[in-house]
Amino acid sequence: MKSNLVQYLKEYGDKSFRETPFSEVDALVLAQLSYLKMKDIVPGFGKGSAVSWQEMAQHPRAEQMFADPLYGKQHRRIFFLVASSRRYRQVRAACYKEWLDEEKEGQFAAVTFLLGRTSVYVSFRGTDETLVGWKEDFNMSYMKTVPAQKSALAYLKGAARYTEGRMILGGHSKGGNLALYAAACAPQQIQERIRRIYSFDGPGFRRSFYEKPGFCRIRRKCCKIMPEQAIVGAMFVNGSDYRVVRSYRTGMGQHDLMQWMIRDGKFVYLKEVRSKNARKSAIFNSWMDSLSRQQIILFVEMTYRLLRAAHVTNVSQLMKKPFHILRMVCSGFCQMDRYYQNSFWQILRKLFETARNYRHGGS
Repeated sequence: MKSNLVQYLKEYGDKSFRETPFSEVDALVLAQLSYLKMKDIVPGFGKGSAVSWQEMAQHPRAEQMFADPLYGKQHRRIFFLVASSRRYRQVRAACYKEWLDEEKEGQFAAVTFLLGRTSVYVSFRGTDETLVGWKEDFNMSYMKTVPAQKSALAYLKGAARYTEGRMILGGHSKGGNLALYAAACAPQQIQERIRRIYSFDGPGFRRSFYEKPGFCRIRRKCCKIMPEQAIVGAMFVNGSDYRVVRSYRTGMGQHDLMQWMIRDGKFVYLKEVRSKNARKSAIFNSWMDSLSRQQIILFVEMTYRLLRAAHVTNVSQLMKKPFHILRMVCSGFCQMDRYYQNSFWQILRKLFETARNYRHGGS
C-alpha cells in the first residue's frame, strides 16, 4: 500500500529506532521540521539546553512555528504527529539559527536534532516564502558562494563544536544544497564525523565544485533524492548520482515532500528519470552553460526588479494573484530601457534555441 509522510508517521510512530532503524524517510521528516519558525523557542548556540517536542508545544509563542502562509497547516500536522510519537520521543532540538537580509539577498535557517548520545541530525531549511530567499537561489547560478552557503559552513562548524558523535546532514530544496556545501567545505576532522548527507530535491553546483578535494572526500556519503519531474533538483545535476522517487503530484507540485510516495516505510523509487524530464534538465543546464556570467546576472536582476516593482515580497502573493502580478510585471517591462528589454529577449531566445536543438536531437 502506497502512502505519504503523514501515513508513515502514523504507521511507524510507535516503532523505536532500535525496532526499525533510522531511514531516509526519517531524514526527510527532520528536513521538513527545519521549516518551523523556532526563534526564541529553540535556543541558539550556547544559549540553553536542548528542548523536547512537549516543551516546544507548550511555549507561549508556539503558534509562530506554523506561521508559513502556504504550508503552516502542513507543518503543524507533522509537528504534532512527531511530538506524540514514540519513535521521536527522545529527540531534542538545539542550536537554532535564522536570519534574513534583504541587502545581502540572503535567507538562512538551521536546527540540530539530538537523536541520542551518539548521533545528531543537522537540518538546513530550504527556501522559505520570502522573495529574497528565492532571489538567493537564482544567485547561485552565477555566484561562487551565496550568503546562505557561507552561513551553512559556519553553522556546521558550530554544531560540531557543541555536539558529540556521528553527524547526519540534510535539507530540502536549497537546504539540500546547503547541507552538501557545508559538508564538502568543512575541515577534514568534521567530515570524518559525518555519516550521511541528504539532499531532497536540492539544486546542485557547477561542475568545478564536484572536482574539489573536499567534495571527493565525502562523495560516497551523499544521497540525493528527487522526483521524476524535478525542476529545482535538476538544476546543475551531477551525472546520475541521484535516486528518483515517485510522487502523487505532477510538475512543480512534486517539489512538495508531502507528495512523495512511501511503501513499507521506504520511498517508492523509479529506475530512472523519464526521458522527457531528463531532457528538460539537460535543456536548462545547457541553456545556463550558453550564457555569460553577465547575461545570467542581468536576467536574474531584471526578473527580481520586476517582481519587486509589482510589490511582490513573498511567494504566496504569486500563488494568490498570478495574473494580476503578471500584468504588473509586463507593464514594468515595457517601461524599462530598450537595452535591457533587448538583452532580456536575447537570453530567452537562447533558451528557445536550446530547446529546439534538443527536440531535433542536437545538443
